Amino acid sequence: MEVVDTKLAGCKIIIPQKFGDNRGYFTESWNQVTMKSAGISVDFVQDNHSFFMHKGTLDEK
Repeated sequence: MEVVDTKLAGCKIIIPQKFGDNRGYFTESWNQVTMKSAGISVDFVQDNHSFFMHKGTLDEK
């Protein structure tokens, strides 16, 4: 995840890193440690998103 400062005071651009392949993707859209190191202190720990292209991607066979 990358946090970029802008010309506007207190405004930052948050760029999540996306990990994906032909099955789908996973991205972490919020991480408290990363945000705190960028000067953003909010009482929210972590948020992740995942998407699977095909039904049964996580099923055990």
